[in-house]
Amino acid sequence: MKKLNINLPTTLAFILIVGLSGCRKQEQIKIGFLYSSDVTVRFYKESHFFKEHAEALGAQVILDHANDNDALQYDKAIEMMDQDIDLLALIAVNVNTAENIVKEAKARGIPVLAYNRLISNCDLDVYISGNNEQLGKDMAGYVVEQRPQGNYIILGGDRFDRNAVELMASIEKTLKPHIESGNINILYKTYIENWNPDHAAYELDQVLAAYPQSIEAVIACFDGMAVSCIEVLKKYNLDGKVIVTGQDAQLESCRRIVEGTQHITLYHPLKDIAYKAAEVAIDIINRVKLEKKYNITYVNNGFEDVPTVQINSIPVTKENIDDVLIKSGFYKQEEIYQ
Repeated sequence: MKKLNINLPTTLAFILIVGLSGCRKQEQIKIGFLYSSDVTVRFYKESHFFKEHAEALGAQVILDHANDNDALQYDKAIEMMDQDIDLLALIAVNVNTAENIVKEAKARGIPVLAYNRLISNCDLDVYISGNNEQLGKDMAGYVVEQRPQGNYIILGGDRFDRNAVELMASIEKTLKPHIESGNINILYKTYIENWNPDHAAYELDQVLAAYPQSIEAVIACFDGMAVSCIEVLKKYNLDGKVIVTGQDAQLESCRRIVEGTQHITLYHPLKDIAYKAAEVAIDIINRVKLEKKYNITYVNNGFEDVPTVQINSIPVTKENIDDVLIKSGFYKQEEIYQ
C-alpha cells in the first residue's frame, strides 16, 4: 500500500480558504434603489415592486428617494454606496448631473442600472425603459383614427429627457404622412420643461387665445399635463370635444377617461417593468451575459451604446380600462368610478 504524503498545515489552510470563499459567495446581494421622488406615484410603486421581487429572489434592497433634488440625490447615492451595495438602480432627478453619481459608483466598482431615465455621458451597465417608439405610434395613431383631419397641438415632455425626445420623434413619424397629405395641420408643437402640468396649461391657454380656429386634438405626452390641459379646454367650452392623450395611467386621468374628457392613456405595466429590472440587476451582479438571456437593444447616451431592455406599454381607453387596470388589480373600481 502506497503511503500518502500529506502536509497537514497546508491542507488545513487550503480547506480554510475554500470554506471562506464559499461563505463569500453565499453572502446576500445588496442593491440600492434610489428614485427621484415619491410624489410621482408611478416611481413609488415601481421601487416597491422592485424591492418585492428582488427580495423574493434572495437579495436585500435599500430604497430611498431624493425629493426631486439632484444635489440631494447625489448625497443619498453616496450614502448607499457607503453601505457596500453590489449595484445601484437609479431613477435620475436630472439625467445630465446624475453622471456624477455614475462616475462615483464606477470608481468604487459598483455597477449602475438606469431605470426609466437614460443618464447622459457616462458608463452605464444597463438601461431599463418603456418602448418610446411604440408609445408614440400608439398615441398618435389613436388620435388619427379618431380625428383624421384638422388642427393638432402637441405638448411634449422635457427636451433634455431622452424619453421625451424619442416620444416626440415617434409621434412626428406617425403623423408625417397625414401632414403631407394635408389632412392634419400641426397648429402648435413644443416641449414642456420638467413635464410640468402648469407650464403645459399655460402653453395651451396661449395657443387657444391666439388661434380661435377649431382644435381637434391635444397630444399631451404625460397624464399630469393632460389633466391640466383639460381644465384649460373647459375654460373654452372644449372639454370632451377635443381628443386628449396622456401616459402613465395616473388615477386622475383614468377618471377623466371614464367621464370622456381624456380619451387615451398609455399604461406602463409597472410590476412587469420593475420585476424585470430586479432580475436584470441580480444577473448583472452575478455576471450573467445579458445578451444571452434578454432581448437587448442599444441606446447611445452620448458616451456609449448602452444595453437596453424595453417593455411595451398598453393603450388604455374607455373601452378596455376595466380589463387592463381594474381586473389586473392596479386600481379598484371605486377609485376610478366616482
